[in-house]
Amino acid sequence: MTANPPRGEFPARRPRRLAGALRILTVTAVASGALLAVQAQAQATPFPETRLADNATHTYCIRGGGWTTARRTSVVWGMNRLANTTDMGAKSESCTLRTDVVWLTKNLEAGVRGQTKCTRLIGPKCDSATIWMDFPELAKGTDDWYDYRKTAVHEIGHTIGFGHHASSSHKCAMISGEVPSRSIVWRSYTAHDRSHINASY
Repeated sequence: MTANPPRGEFPARRPRRLAGALRILTVTAVASGALLAVQAQAQATPFPETRLADNATHTYCIRGGGWTTARRTSVVWGMNRLANTTDMGAKSESCTLRTDVVWLTKNLEAGVRGQTKCTRLIGPKCDSATIWMDFPELAKGTDDWYDYRKTAVHEIGHTIGFGHHASSSHKCAMISGEVPSRSIVWRSYTAHDRSHINASY
């Protein structure tokens, strides 16, 4: 049998109960916060979705036939868009085995406007990639000037770690198909995507 505490004092077990309740509330709050953080991460696009490039300066060259001035200009625009909106650089050079991006024209299968393939691996990273542009396919829709540039930025995106994004969640160049409008968002990477690029290069 325990003695009653003096008037005005609480038994020792009551503060322990209060401390225990506070601990439960704290653990619940932390767990809820962690759950929210996990849900937020799950909704974000993973990165990289494809292979990362081997360095922060993306060298490139244009090779082969089928290149009009307008077509060449769209490639240069796309490479400059990468350099001007992210921490990566772009530099034109003569084609070598170590050039990061080699641009070619090609008649691809119906409905395919551009295609990218890593052609030289160094460990897990892509040292050199080839991009094929199908300009007759690109010219089938409207707004060819915008479509050329959107596709150039899109294919460059594959060489630095991006896959295809759904237009419902990412209004950016990484959607597939014809450019939806002349808005610059379709010829750009999202702020979220740019943060991935800047953190990785």
